[in-house]
Amino acid sequence: MHEPTFRQALSHSWTLVKQKKSLWIFGLLSAVIGQWGLSDFLGAFYRTVKNGFYLYSGEPLSEYFSILNWHKISLILLSLWLIGIILLVIFSLVFVAVGARGAIISYAIHYYKTGKILPLHEAWHKGVKKFGQLLSVTLLGRFFQLLDLAIFSVLARMILTHDGLAWSFLLIISWALAITIALLFEASVIYASGYILLENKSVQKSLQKGWELLSDHLMVSLELGLVLVFLNILFLGVAIYGSFVAFVPSLIVWIIAGLTGLNALIVFGMYSGMILYTAIILVVAGIFNAFVTCAWVYLFMKMHHEGVASRAVIFLKNFFRLS
Repeated sequence: MHEPTFRQALSHSWTLVKQKKSLWIFGLLSAVIGQWGLSDFLGAFYRTVKNGFYLYSGEPLSEYFSILNWHKISLILLSLWLIGIILLVIFSLVFVAVGARGAIISYAIHYYKTGKILPLHEAWHKGVKKFGQLLSVTLLGRFFQLLDLAIFSVLARMILTHDGLAWSFLLIISWALAITIALLFEASVIYASGYILLENKSVQKSLQKGWELLSDHLMVSLELGLVLVFLNILFLGVAIYGSFVAFVPSLIVWIIAGLTGLNALIVFGMYSGMILYTAIILVVAGIFNAFVTCAWVYLFMKMHHEGVASRAVIFLKNFFRLS
């Protein structure tokens, strides 16, 4: 059996994203519900550590409630009206984001099976049709990741009350274990989402089959997750570099403003740079999010149809055989 590599998964995914520009829009829209893989969890993990191993600081919310006069009926009604609008906007964004993610999955599945590009309206229709199921597995995955992070936070606070090398080592082990468990939860959700759109399975059956697929390809899933984390670091580098590129035209405008004495050009240069930088970030984020989704789905399809051997396991086998 031919053993596909991560290079194939990444190259095929990039080819699809490059050919189908609408995936960039879907990638940007689906970013509302986060990015597949470890990136979102690592971001939440960093914020938790920075917050003293607490998931959330309630100070801003408590200050908001304390400064308002809640004895006024008009304030209560206005607050309820505002909350209703916020919830409606959130639901609309989530609906579009889940539908967009479903469209990307449909694109990737169809491209793998036929080598052809799925029409835009068909991909969107398939994503929207499975909105409830895709949202269910996404929320379930987020819940277990949050639970994982909460357990690690409690353990970390307990460990930090002790001094010594052994306790520091235990903290590192807990950190690695929490990240590994988070990736396993995320991979299960990814594969379950694939089964929802590939075989029209129910949420329960899709989660069951997704877990079975993960169990058979545990190391491969961990490897791809780590590869995509590395690529995400490169993406952040591109985003930082993009800030310099975006403000090059602004720098030229500011030089002209200094020579001519037109203060309006200074303001124009600043806002044009901000707009250009925002546009660069949105385009790159859309492309990268679509690419990550396609990479996971491509590997899912390979696992489902052919099976994928772990690169690390193959390397260790060859190493010990040579030894």
